[in-house]
Amino acid sequence: MRFNLRKCALLGLLLTLLMSFTAGPVSAAPVDEKLKKEIEAMLVCMDDCGMIVTACDNSTAEYMRGILKEKLALGMNKEEVLKEFVKIYGTKVLAAPPKEGFNIAAWVTPFVAILAGALIIYFMLDKWVFNKEDEELDAGLQAAAKLDRARLEEYEDKLDKELKKYL
Repeated sequence: MRFNLRKCALLGLLLTLLMSFTAGPVSAAPVDEKLKKEIEAMLVCMDDCGMIVTACDNSTAEYMRGILKEKLALGMNKEEVLKEFVKIYGTKVLAAPPKEGFNIAAWVTPFVAILAGALIIYFMLDKWVFNKEDEELDAGLQAAAKLDRARLEEYEDKLDKELKKYL
């Protein structure tokens, strides 16, 4: 068998062309922009600016958007993408803490604090305002009890006379 360099080169060129036509152009799957924006709004930029990725324009946010677009092009859903970001950056990347474990305190504490504040205000008002009226009434009753009995009987006699006139 005779080795022919021209035939091997031609065969290699044909195989290369054939493979390039069958493989087709490499392109990423289209990305759902609505889903992308939704996920961006759930992520905090990790550049210590404290902004969500949607609103941030720095290079870190651009890098995070690139990762997000890459993950969505691979066909990942929202939960999978968020888990990937948590793997990379930790839970601090999430704009809202997950509703599990100790993070439940972040969801419950504000409501408990508002309720506790309202109860404290109610009991303080009850002690300072409402009980003051009761104390004034008690003081009035005590003053009336101190009237000397003779004077009280005099008023009772006058009251009886007036009532007899009209009854």
